[in-house]
Amino acid sequence: MGPQFVSGVIVKIISTEPLPGRKQIKDALAVLADVAYVDMLEGDTECHVRFQTPEDAQTVMKSYKEIQIKNNWKFEVLTGDHEQRYWQKILVDRQAKLNQPREKKRGTEKLIAKAERMRLEKTQQTSKHIRFTEDN
Repeated sequence: MGPQFVSGVIVKIISTEPLPGRKQIKDALAVLADVAYVDMLEGDTECHVRFQTPEDAQTVMKSYKEIQIKNNWKFEVLTGDHEQRYWQKILVDRQAKLNQPREKKRGTEKLIAKAERMRLEKTQQTSKHIRFTEDN
């Protein structure tokens, strides 16, 4: 079904320097409100954050001064034409993702690939170095 149009839930974040990763932004804002999705590319100076409710977006906007000072971000709730265009972008991106062809594996191929992944994870875990730091 996908996300349903709700007015006032998308906040645009603008920064003077490249933003940190999706997870860092989501964690920073999740303290204040329920974040549904963070839409950004790595190294971008702006991103869009979709919240669960308009109230969540307003909560972030009210307390954004402290976040703005801490991270040097500027917040803006999308409205009107900008909001409509962004929701269109969401739907187009979703369709593009759903229409991507995916590799279909069956039977023994699937089992071999899974076993190979498990073996690779196990060898990576055993080859990790344990480093002890000396506190002076």
